[in-house]
Amino acid sequence: MAHQLEMHLSLPKSEFGKLSIPYLSHEISAEGIRATLKIAKGVQDLPFPTAMKGVQSFLGSLNYYHKFIEDYPVIAASLYELSDGQVRSGRDLFRAKQAFELLKHKIVSTPVLRHLDRNKPFVIIPHANQWAACAFLGQENDGLIQPVRFTGRVLHDAELRYHIAEKETIAVLRLLQVFRTLIQGCPLIVYTRHSVLKWIMKSKTADGRCVPWGVLLSQWNLDVRKIQRDEDGLAAILGAGITPQEHLDEVAEELIPAKGRAKPPPIISVKMLENTFQGIVRWRCEDVYPASCGCILWELPGWKILDAQGFILEDVTVNDAEYCGLLNGLTMTQAMGVRDLIAVGDSRIVIQQVQGLINCNQPNLQRRLASCEALKAKFDSVRLVHVKRDFNQAADYLTSKTLLLGRSWSVQEDGERQHLERVSKIQEKLMKSAEIHLVTGHSGMKKGAQTILDAPCPGCHGSSTATCSQNLGCRDTG
Repeated sequence: MAHQLEMHLSLPKSEFGKLSIPYLSHEISAEGIRATLKIAKGVQDLPFPTAMKGVQSFLGSLNYYHKFIEDYPVIAASLYELSDGQVRSGRDLFRAKQAFELLKHKIVSTPVLRHLDRNKPFVIIPHANQWAACAFLGQENDGLIQPVRFTGRVLHDAELRYHIAEKETIAVLRLLQVFRTLIQGCPLIVYTRHSVLKWIMKSKTADGRCVPWGVLLSQWNLDVRKIQRDEDGLAAILGAGITPQEHLDEVAEELIPAKGRAKPPPIISVKMLENTFQGIVRWRCEDVYPASCGCILWELPGWKILDAQGFILEDVTVNDAEYCGLLNGLTMTQAMGVRDLIAVGDSRIVIQQVQGLINCNQPNLQRRLASCEALKAKFDSVRLVHVKRDFNQAADYLTSKTLLLGRSWSVQEDGERQHLERVSKIQEKLMKSAEIHLVTGHSGMKKGAQTILDAPCPGCHGSSTATCSQNLGCRDTG
């Protein structure tokens, strides 16, 4: 045969009758492909690294085999969050060490990935949790669904707030993108716990991010099948190396990284401080941007204004003005001796940057953020609440009038205070009980904020910013 094909073989270098052959740290056989056992077992006795370079080296070696590891992003996320100082000091490494040991076990016991057969339909099973979206590609062999490939990724900051059904859609789209060349033109069966995929593909009223998702999914021959739990029978036909989703969820609960961790609100006392802030920037033909911000302090119950001040700002952007509103509110609150507070505002960018949910990349905002962190450190706890601007009309009025006056000022007239009390809707969004005592402070540039003293903790929704005192359950703690 070799002679007919004009192939030249070296007999000393050739082996015949082999059931498997090594190739680029993999073992390939008629059954499928798997990681080379000798290399995989080399990590079995590795101790947890004492420096960040060791962690990076370990993760780098696993990246080559990530297609064999089910839910790799879910497990490895806590290792990617480590810092060199944290590793060297051994501080707060419980979850990281758990993930390290679990990854070592998984790389040693990697499943055999079956050779794909383009004449058979492929099976896709997505799995998502708070911080990652993963998917499994398989095919049915001998009555069982056997693994072909695994893939997944950690969710972006904005995606963390998506519904679990949307996260599963991200997982499916990820698999279709990564393995496009393997599965293009083949029928695909998708087992999902939600009906969103089918709705996205057929809906004529979809909007937002569902529209581009629907366009991408429409290119594929998808048969979406909804499943519930193990009783649906799917677990019974899963082959070796595939874990039922319920068991994956149980494992993930012990490995939640900082990115996917939600802090439950602490118990709130009846005494707290509420601070609202707002900021505005206006355009003028002289290329000058006049700006203002303001703070309002409210006393509860009754929502009586204790203090309201507006501030003129120069050479700032809208987000700068929002930060100034929050900074002035924190300063006014600190002067009152309050240790726990809730800050309410309608600037989603500022609030989420201070909460650490999104990155702050602009140098001017980084300086403002550093100032906020320094002020927050002086409190026992700080909770940030975002509300819609409609609820923050008092702060909006204060900053608008400050800009109109062109100077900083303090509200002294009873008529002005009564007007602020009438137009404010913060209490409608925040107050859950009538037994509340609150004080609010506000400063800002196109957005408003309030602070609460002696009040139960409100919910974290809306477009203003507020501050609470005395054992608040805040998203951020100072």
